[in-house]
Amino acid sequence: MLELDIPRVESLRATPRDEGRRRFVLVTMPGSDPFDLIGSMAVLREANFFLDTSGRGDLMYDYEVVSNQPGSVFEAEGLSIVVDTPCYDIRDDVDTVVVQAVDYEGKCLRDERFIAWIQCVSKRARRMVTACSGTYVLAEAGLLDGRRAATHWMADKDFRRRYPDVLLDIEPIYVKDGNLYTSAGVTSILDLMLALVEEDFGSELALRVAQGLVMFLRRPANQSQFSVPLTGLKTEDEKIRDVVSHIAKNPGSDLTVERLAELAGMSPRNFTRVFAREIGMTSGKFVELSRLESARRYLEQSTMSVGEIAHACGYSTTDGMRLAFDRNLRVTPREYRLRFC
Repeated sequence: MLELDIPRVESLRATPRDEGRRRFVLVTMPGSDPFDLIGSMAVLREANFFLDTSGRGDLMYDYEVVSNQPGSVFEAEGLSIVVDTPCYDIRDDVDTVVVQAVDYEGKCLRDERFIAWIQCVSKRARRMVTACSGTYVLAEAGLLDGRRAATHWMADKDFRRRYPDVLLDIEPIYVKDGNLYTSAGVTSILDLMLALVEEDFGSELALRVAQGLVMFLRRPANQSQFSVPLTGLKTEDEKIRDVVSHIAKNPGSDLTVERLAELAGMSPRNFTRVFAREIGMTSGKFVELSRLESARRYLEQSTMSVGEIAHACGYSTTDGMRLAFDRNLRVTPREYRLRFC
């Protein structure tokens, strides 16, 4: 028996005992990546471990894995995952339904019985949660019309084409809109599941789970799933694309509105209007975030001092870079380097 130093979650003493156990239903399907499923289970198992060792077995998570097509849902390199229970056998109310990412061919989206079950179970569940492209399932069921949602950034155009009534936001790693929780790609389900634990039982338990899994309670770096320059490259305006590319390659240069407008061959006023329309933010904000991203890369990959990095990235002073990190990332440059170097 390993003698581990396991801390108790003291804040659970104040949690009423009549809140009971929470029932999670984890929904998978053939052809899906297993990480979403295993990651969700890992967070729940870790939470149960700390609940149990803290003497609060009455608050444990009960979870079950189901599929729209029982049987083998994943096979690769000698590993096979078999799910015995069909989702249609789920009875009574559930606390939370977690839908795994869909298969790449989207077969489950054409499964009318499955989509009807999603619509039905959503009326009995306190929360509906998706991992990555699992957001397609809720959208197909009509649950996300007029609601904010997240999914993997590579699905941006396809998702918007299929579901124009959904307010898709592909930048955050997860989004909550009412009782609907959607997440971005792969590992973001860990962040979202951790947020659910915190919502259920408080920040102390969530912190213990994060420590147990050796992950951040909340990711730094503004919880964004992709880079600022990549955001800029979505525009089809060639002049704006060239300006975005110039900003990314020359963060330490003169990036005033006047200079950028000159590069685009526009008046400053027209450039300001077109840039905001195409990119979704002002050129000043885009420059700030681009310089910040450049500074992050230097901190991660170089041995340059903070002062040298600030100069290379166009900050007039070291304090200017520090303020930008605090404003956008809630960490100092030195803290960021310690975490990611």
